Amino acid sequence: MEDDKKSEVEKDSTDTFSWGERHKQILLLFLCMVIAYAMRVNLSVGIVAMTDKSSANQEFIELHWNESTKSTVLSSFFWGYLITQVYAGQMAQKYGGKYFLVGSIGVSAFLTIITPISAIHGGVAAMCLNRMVQGMAQGFIFPVINVMLSKWAPKSEKSRLVSFVFSGTQFGSLVMLPVAGFLASSVGGWPSIFYVGGVIALVWVLAWCLMGANSPAEHHTISEAEKKYIITSLSNTTSKKFLPTPWSKIIKSMPMWTLLISHMAQNWGFWILLTNMPTYINYILKFNIKSNGFLSALPYLIMWILIILFSWISDYIKINSLMSDTNQRKMWNSIAHWGGALALFVLYLFDTSAMEAIILLTVALSLNSGIFTGFLTNHMDLAPNFAGTLMGITNSLANITSILGPLLVGFIVTDSSNKEQWGMVFLYSAAIFFVGNLIYVIFGTAEIQPWNDLSNRNEIQAEDASENS
Repeated sequence: MEDDKKSEVEKDSTDTFSWGERHKQILLLFLCMVIAYAMRVNLSVGIVAMTDKSSANQEFIELHWNESTKSTVLSSFFWGYLITQVYAGQMAQKYGGKYFLVGSIGVSAFLTIITPISAIHGGVAAMCLNRMVQGMAQGFIFPVINVMLSKWAPKSEKSRLVSFVFSGTQFGSLVMLPVAGFLASSVGGWPSIFYVGGVIALVWVLAWCLMGANSPAEHHTISEAEKKYIITSLSNTTSKKFLPTPWSKIIKSMPMWTLLISHMAQNWGFWILLTNMPTYINYILKFNIKSNGFLSALPYLIMWILIILFSWISDYIKINSLMSDTNQRKMWNSIAHWGGALALFVLYLFDTSAMEAIILLTVALSLNSGIFTGFLTNHMDLAPNFAGTLMGITNSLANITSILGPLLVGFIVTDSSNKEQWGMVFLYSAAIFFVGNLIYVIFGTAEIQPWNDLSNRNEIQAEDASENS
């Protein structure tokens, strides 16, 4: 009866408040992800121009880095990225996430602006340090945003709002990859890639300081009706007080381990493709840097569209009770990982033309959009009170594979023009996608875990014991 009343409240509120302050917060968080990923991937295109000026404005210095050095520089971001994540989730849960995002994007913006100085005057060591510190700063983003979404996204809108925010990762890549190609060939040369991105990030920091809020309760201009709608929707899963993290329960949780394995498999395949696709297109498919940027961005355009489409379908399925949350997560995750694995396996198995290779890479990355209604929402399913910490744990450990992936490419691909060596990279990625999702399908769940709020559970047990006595 109580659940029926809540459903009616949510339905009425959704009809009445189709646009509200929560959507402004979601838009700002989306832009945060766009900017963060644009700063993260700018080097993937930039490094082609930095090390081969024949494909860009030739008036700018060329850095003589071999493939192993380039792979090391590209992977150095993740050395720092895995350090801060769990701490970030804990801090955001305790103090709120607003100003942690200010620091994260602000530090990344400054380091992005000084990237050309680091590369030209500091060499490989300075570049690795620059990217590593950027990684430490951006390590706050996913855990902090997860905490904020657990406060701002009502149940009936969760898939749409969460997927839209996280789709900023694709939109950032979509924007940066072609723009970086144009900037590298412009009068500003490859340094302008980093100057433009850094300045835009600082503009976002200012906007977020003025308009961002940790939760509906802390927002100064939100209506009482919308505030009540959001808080009522989340009241049975999210605690109003700070709770101690149940570390032993988390460590012993099979759903948590399953989520971690799926996240690691995802990061392996995705980041190999993201960081090395421009190089593959340049040396194997023989497209210049302008075309390279557009071709590298194509999968992210389709992926971004599919994320929005999948999230609406997911919420429709949930609202109409067509499938359990657990089966939904497994279905979307399988589309992402098994679909991507099949495309990469075909790319390895057959002697494809340049156009066929582009299509297969586009399919592999586009289907990856299923993770946003798959495992990436699963942290909030399992324990909304600890969503930031859970994301910090899985995203931190999963980024070990983000480091190993590009390094493995540097080990396997000793000749960037060798198609067979690239084929082995795609084969290994396909196998990891397949195995990771197989484990998720067998052991994964979207059921809220008992340790989400042990204090509340203990109170209920105490009340029951008192009544029985």
